[in-house]
Amino acid sequence: MFSNELYLQEKFIEFKRDKLKANERILSEFNARFGNVDIVQVIVDDSHLMNYEQAALLSNYQFAKVIGYLHKKGVRTFDYLIKRTDYNDKVLSNILSKLLKADIIKEVTSKRYVISNDFQFPILQFISYEAKLTNWKKAILQATINKKFSSYSYVVLPLDLANRLQENKINYFKNQNVGLIGVSKESIEYLYKPNKDRIKPSINPSFISSVAKYQLETSTFSITG
Repeated sequence: MFSNELYLQEKFIEFKRDKLKANERILSEFNARFGNVDIVQVIVDDSHLMNYEQAALLSNYQFAKVIGYLHKKGVRTFDYLIKRTDYNDKVLSNILSKLLKADIIKEVTSKRYVISNDFQFPILQFISYEAKLTNWKKAILQATINKKFSSYSYVVLPLDLANRLQENKINYFKNQNVGLIGVSKESIEYLYKPNKDRIKPSINPSFISSVAKYQLETSTFSITG
């Protein structure tokens, strides 16, 4: 049905793009921290975009990890962040200094920090897709990893293989809460839809850095950027 995985991916993207809403985008080979994801669909609320400097900082996992432990109202101390992040004093001080300069965080008193009231984290939702011609078990493993930043994570396979798996191996997908999609040259079919994973920025540097990387890749920034 498909001669290679690239052809499968391109056909899937073609079908998805035909049905995208105005606030949705499709990206291929999205650079997540743990490796490239074949395809991501991004649902965007453009009212809360970071500027370029903020996105560039938070695309770095070290910076995203620090932000994951901070809040707008709950003050966090330098010592608290040292314990949670396992960074040394020099590394953490450098990160905090740059976050302060970019107006992402605020130092309320000496070495006590909150997220700045002026900083609004973008409201984005990721749906990830791992496409494989035959190796569906590896695709499930990769799709499970993608759940670190995705509200929904799917495996995309040729339709004939996907139909066989739906009949005989669907518990593999259900147990990992990973969706199954079959693709033919005429259409795509959702054979198993997973439950939505609730993804929040709090203590989730994979999600934070993915949001920032999305903005860098698409060059979508706030008007102050």
